[in-house]
Amino acid sequence: MNVFEVFDIAIGIEKRLSNMYYKFSSLFKENKEIHNFWTGIANHEKSHSETLTFGKGYLQWNHPSLKHKDIPIVHTSDIKELGSLDLITKGHERKTKKGKLSLQDTLEILLTIENSELNHLYNRLVHISGLKLSQRPEHVYKTIYEHMKVIKLFVDKHYRGSLPAIRIEDYNEVKPLPASPTATETVSVQVSVSETVPVSVTKPEPLQIPASVGTAGGKIAEIFPDISYGFIAGDDGQRYMFLPEDISSGKWEEATVNESVDFSVMQLPWGPRATNINLKN
Repeated sequence: MNVFEVFDIAIGIEKRLSNMYYKFSSLFKENKEIHNFWTGIANHEKSHSETLTFGKGYLQWNHPSLKHKDIPIVHTSDIKELGSLDLITKGHERKTKKGKLSLQDTLEILLTIENSELNHLYNRLVHISGLKLSQRPEHVYKTIYEHMKVIKLFVDKHYRGSLPAIRIEDYNEVKPLPASPTATETVSVQVSVSETVPVSVTKPEPLQIPASVGTAGGKIAEIFPDISYGFIAGDDGQRYMFLPEDISSGKWEEATVNESVDFSVMQLPWGPRATNINLKN
């Protein structure tokens, strides 16, 4: 299994968790506090899924040869852990489909997942990708540390069961990001850092899409149809990642390499993204 396949498994888990937490929010529409909590946590997971998608693209852009090599960037134990988490998530999804769950039921599921290795694996994959993330109060993106802080505040207030409490100190370790691997450097390293930015968060906020910060032009440089994203080489020398939903004029299936495009620029925590893309050909 190559590193990009590992990213795909993790991306899938994060997407499914986001969907499951959104379903939990729909169970508590009459209680604003609980509803907003689950909506916020679902938004966090959605942003984590998108971060891994961008991280995978960033790694593939800089090191395309890794797609064809089973290089031990990710340890075997991590791959096995992802497989276990995939099964655990499927089990919880089946519980969710069976009928109405109580708040305690949903918190039991939450603690089982969030106290697993998932968040540590997420951190390792982000660092492997070479993305340098930043946290700003207006961003819906939350580092794992901030994500766990929000969960702990809510769980400490509402959970009445016996599962272990959230230990946010496990994610509060500050270490420098490793340098992105070069063509001559080994990439078979163990990454065990945990990201953290001490931003005060008292409650999850509703999903906020960062506003566009300008417009630009360029040409499509690469398209990865099997994993649904691509890159635009901007006329300004910047590289912009984009997803199928970012195309507003034209269709994803019609986009071609070297095609001229106009687009809006959205500044995300991990770099610029092209949106409102107009395909000119």
